[in-house]
Amino acid sequence: MKRLKEAPWKDLNSCVLSKIFFHLSLQDQLFGAPFVCHSWLDASLHTIFNHPNLDLSSIQNLDDDHQHQLLRYTYLLKLAIKHCKNWVSLRLPSRKMPDFFTLMYVAENTPCISRVVLPSNASVDVYPLFMAVMYWKNLRAFHSPFRGIQFAIQLMDYCKNIVELGLHGGFSDRDVSCLVEGFPELKVLDLSNSTLSANALAIILDGRLKCIRDLNVLHSVFVDEEGKDLRENYAKLKAFKIKLLEKVSGSNSLKKFMHCLGKSCQQCSARSLGG
Repeated sequence: MKRLKEAPWKDLNSCVLSKIFFHLSLQDQLFGAPFVCHSWLDASLHTIFNHPNLDLSSIQNLDDDHQHQLLRYTYLLKLAIKHCKNWVSLRLPSRKMPDFFTLMYVAENTPCISRVVLPSNASVDVYPLFMAVMYWKNLRAFHSPFRGIQFAIQLMDYCKNIVELGLHGGFSDRDVSCLVEGFPELKVLDLSNSTLSANALAIILDGRLKCIRDLNVLHSVFVDEEGKDLRENYAKLKAFKIKLLEKVSGSNSLKKFMHCLGKSCQQCSARSLGG
């Protein structure tokens, strides 16, 4: 029987290679597999920068003291962008945001991006993201820590098709009103893990957001006019819940309202105790 000739490494199935490379350390993904041959380089790019979602969160696994790792990561990212510009979503790291020029390069070359997610616990400077949104005219979903109303205004000016918005932080009545005015087509609004005034939900549900379908305020703290947590005053909390129930039941579009106001929540209790 004639012996079958073994296939060269470069001819191995790219999907199989990608699944194997997924189990490698980021160090090996950056400095090992890509140097074998062109097909392994392509498989490495696919592994590190998943398609159709551009996930940059792996950058967090780079060593703080090794600048060459970041340079190699950035180089491979730019190679990946040359091969594929059809990403529909972008996930950014909660720390170690790509530098300003790298993120601008990504933004300029990914005009089809429709969803951007920066984790709510991100501790990075969002200024590069502030500039990058100018290139994402097709953006429909955006999630980020709230860094002031000026950032939201930037979204309003350049990304007029947003229907899903997730912002997390401290909001004044003016901030909430600005969001309602600026994003009238919102279907999903996620303000979980935030600090809101007692009047915030009344503003959101005052009828201007005619398409609002999902509203999420899980683990949020509601404060009175003096800035005190409503949970510390039973009478105020009860009146707040009654008013809220009236607003929710009066909404014609709202289908899902996620909150933890009517039950004991361990996460909220831990926050109130400073945990």
